[in-house]
Amino acid sequence: MYRMHRQPEHVMTFLLAEMGTSGSLDGQQRLVVKGRFAPKNFERILRRYVNDYVICNGCKSPDTILSKENSLFFLRCEKCGSGRSVAPIKAGFVARVGRRKAGT
Repeated sequence: MYRMHRQPEHVMTFLLAEMGTSGSLDGQQRLVVKGRFAPKNFERILRRYVNDYVICNGCKSPDTILSKENSLFFLRCEKCGSGRSVAPIKAGFVARVGRRKAGT
């Protein structure tokens, strides 16, 4: 296991956008999420964050730095020196399902 060395707010923004919900960080920097989510779905989303914003594509090292230059985020590897831009966080697809009328 390794530490991600990312701002909690960045991780929170990604998780909440992907889960299509709201939440906040409490006083101890723990994520409080509105709603119920299966642990495996939460883990799947967290793994996607690690692949997109932590792991180096070149050497697969987690020893990277995420920085913001102008309006773009860049990932730079401390181990091999490679770098790349990363996609901005955007909300995932959230299905809006209303209740059906009785008898339909």
